[in-house]
Amino acid sequence: MAGRTMRAVVIEELGSAQTMKVNPSAPVPLPGANQVLIKMKAVGINELDLRIRATGWRWYTPPFTLGIDGAGVIDSVGEGVTSLATGDRVYVFQPITGTYAEYCLADESRVFKLHDKLTFEEGAVMPNPYMCGIRALTRANFKKGETVLVQGASGGFGLAAVQLARGLGASKVVGSAGSEKGRKLVKEMGADVVLDYKSLTFKQQLRDTFGPKGVDVIIETNVDVNFELDMELAARMGRIVVLGKRGQTLCTPQNLVYKETTVMGCALFFCDAETRKRMNETIYRGVDEGWLKPYVGTKFKLEEVSDSHLHVENRRGASGKIILLVE
Repeated sequence: MAGRTMRAVVIEELGSAQTMKVNPSAPVPLPGANQVLIKMKAVGINELDLRIRATGWRWYTPPFTLGIDGAGVIDSVGEGVTSLATGDRVYVFQPITGTYAEYCLADESRVFKLHDKLTFEEGAVMPNPYMCGIRALTRANFKKGETVLVQGASGGFGLAAVQLARGLGASKVVGSAGSEKGRKLVKEMGADVVLDYKSLTFKQQLRDTFGPKGVDVIIETNVDVNFELDMELAARMGRIVVLGKRGQTLCTPQNLVYKETTVMGCALFFCDAETRKRMNETIYRGVDEGWLKPYVGTKFKLEEVSDSHLHVENRRGASGKIILLVE
């Protein structure tokens, strides 16, 4: 196996989408102890990828291969690997080497068998959004029968959060989206009500939808825009889970005090192996029971990686998660 080469999107210097190119002869990594090598079939594109490509992040310093999730087939395994074998269909999250490549190296604990009901494309959509959705609901201590609002629900994460909230027993799921296509998708994922956040009456529609009790759990992807509204809508002892947004956010503390609202962040990078295992079990059960089915957004070929990032940067109203097809 030594000396094999592959196509990979190697970031030589940080910058714009147009700077990305496919290296046709990048070295194929070799699995060490407790590691597996995956032959990638489809790769997920996340908002975080764009930030890493442009400015770097944490341990990402050039040169590196971009990509944090995707799906494929186990090519080979290292010493000590017991849960996976050559030929297994899998999905991966937070690997050692990036997923924008023909081969990806990952720790065994970050690779999971792909359900037989799912395609590789669906597997590429799933890891970051669905694990993040489970993490958000867990952080909020969500309980069956509670109400859930997903702000910005038509993106990859939002669609996953809506589907998970419905599948795990929310009494009412409400989503917001800025395009007609996006709102249709959110409805298909199980939302009871979908509202246009561009509407002049959006805030009043939300107030009317939840009534005087308010909403138990708010999953927020645009906190810089919606924070004051979220605090108003939150029920007594309600929870607001922040997935982030760039820029500063203003807060009127008294709006948190008088209803004892809890505001919390959500980040998958702090999950341990046992937590990831439980997340996978929830995903597998959802697929088995039929209420979890990832939606595949726009597809690009690996060589079209620059176009894929430009598409994310320039789109008006998200409609699912974008993927790269490796083969």
